[in-house]
Amino acid sequence: MESAEKMESYRWIILIIVYLSILAFTFIFQSIPPLLPLITSDLHLTYAQSGLVMSLFSLPGIFVSLLGGFVSDRYGMRSLGAGCFLLMIGGTLLVGLGMNLHILWIGRMIAGIGGFTLSVFLPKLLSQWFRHKELGLAMGIYNTGVPLGSVICFGLFGEMGSRWGWHVPILLTGLFLFITFILFLSLYRLPPSPVAREGRPLSIYRSVIETGWPIWWVGLSWLWYNAAFTSFATFAPNLFLQKGYTIEESGLLIGIPLLGSLFLSTPIGHLVDRFKHQEWFIGLGAAALAVLALFFNFSSLFLLLVILMGIFSAMIPAPTYSLPPEMLKAENVGLGFGVISTCSSTGLFIAPYLVGKAKDLTGSYHWSFILISVFFFLIAIFIFLAHRSRKRKESLD
Repeated sequence: MESAEKMESYRWIILIIVYLSILAFTFIFQSIPPLLPLITSDLHLTYAQSGLVMSLFSLPGIFVSLLGGFVSDRYGMRSLGAGCFLLMIGGTLLVGLGMNLHILWIGRMIAGIGGFTLSVFLPKLLSQWFRHKELGLAMGIYNTGVPLGSVICFGLFGEMGSRWGWHVPILLTGLFLFITFILFLSLYRLPPSPVAREGRPLSIYRSVIETGWPIWWVGLSWLWYNAAFTSFATFAPNLFLQKGYTIEESGLLIGIPLLGSLFLSTPIGHLVDRFKHQEWFIGLGAAALAVLALFFNFSSLFLLLVILMGIFSAMIPAPTYSLPPEMLKAENVGLGFGVISTCSSTGLFIAPYLVGKAKDLTGSYHWSFILISVFFFLIAIFIFLAHRSRKRKESLD
């Protein structure tokens, strides 16, 4: 009995190392936007080129996430996770020490291979330890890692870069990655009752077919969320600078929407545990965000807008991440998170470039924010398709 209780309590240790790992992932990803004006000026980049510095981190995720999810369903995650950390550390150091655009691009892609593969393992690991109890709460806590890391980046990295150069915050990110890597190796444990792996199909194609359409609609709604929010976080700082804000003030304004997810994601995860209906949370949040994004073209009340964005953006991540373990068989949950990560990577890759290109072509952020609003609206469309497809699949089963 005592051993069972110890294993039960160890799931919170697992949550801690998973949380530190997603925090490290976020530091890599979001270290660029608050430093982008400095990098653009130093390397004389166009807006489209600077958008690629951000989005190339996500490009490998389009290709490795499905495979990573498939592998995580069949093999242990300790050695695979360690390899992911090494790639993240190497790519981050390459960016931090790089002196030209092409080195930055290569470093971001290397870090992206490790980062997006790891981002599939982490929620899968949580779903194994929490699948019998408090999964929504665990996913809610997990999803505060991205906003917390982003708030730290936007609140501190711009000022640090202005004082000591844009390389310094990136190198400090590499140091945090190394510390988290050591903790991961030290504290990782197998779940108390691992799902048997015998008899699982060895074909990724067959496994993808087994997952069905509902998880792909969920993934596509998550694609548009990441497309919209990352585009906003990448280019809104420049809009604020044009309106007379300092780089530090711009970073703080960008951090405010993330505070909503930081403080509200866990309570929303608890509500999901109690009431389910994840699609309704997601759809309502998406519709409100689509309207708010448009108001950046017509209003200067930026503080109010970013506060409201924080409230409604918190309604999307935890419900999204609680869906794969609920929709899929245990042997395909990792692949389900791989679908979500693949879609996320696609949105993260294409959106900053498109929004930056809109700015290059028009010379104004007007069309950029219209695009961001469209991205938010598409979340609601695709989560509705997910809900309808899920109900149809359940009725057939």
